[in-house]
Amino acid sequence: MSHAKAEDHLAQVPLFSRLSAKEREQIRSLMTDVDVPAGTVLARQGATGHEFFVILSGTASVDRDDEHLADVGPGDFQGELSLLDGGPRTATVTTTSPMRMMVMSQVEFNALLDTAP
Repeated sequence: MSHAKAEDHLAQVPLFSRLSAKEREQIRSLMTDVDVPAGTVLARQGATGHEFFVILSGTASVDRDDEHLADVGPGDFQGELSLLDGGPRTATVTTTSPMRMMVMSQVEFNALLDTAP
């Protein structure tokens, strides 16, 4: 996937929506593209979150307390609050198809804040 398309996805994330294209490009450069198979738990409710991800392709199910909340797909994102507060995940996210996503870890996010608060 081209960087321009991936950066468009970042523009939809409230945490990054007010940033310039150049700033989003910097964020994109810190993210890693990852492919995961269907059935992978990306986030588990109650666990401490350490990464943020944006879905490029594929789908996932979002559940809380064994209740289905939503299906998510390309352009959707999860875990942005974990970058800010490091708190527990509020839902479990499980891939329902093979997925390609961009991932940013807490370490990468902190490095970004050090250079561009």
